[in-house]
Amino acid sequence: MPCRLSKEEIVALRVLGEKEMKKTKIAAMLGVSEGTVRYHLKRQAIDAKDGRADKPQKADEFSEVITHWFELRRGKTSAPSTFSSSTSTW
Repeated sequence: MPCRLSKEEIVALRVLGEKEMKKTKIAAMLGVSEGTVRYHLKRQAIDAKDGRADKPQKADEFSEVITHWFELRRGKTSAPSTFSSSTSTW
């Protein structure tokens, strides 16, 4: 599944595009496809807003559980008695 570009990467892409750097070189620098670069530069040229940026991600509803899992992995919190941190499934 393709990953979203960060806001910093989009800004970098646009700045490099404005400096007329080749799309293939921009793509290589950012680790994305040339099609991704063309897409973002084209959208910028027509001053279009990317509606996907405001769309919620599917994992948003699980953010508390995901955050807790990461804290368990880092040792910042203890596991509740309902599951053990030594097993990979809850």
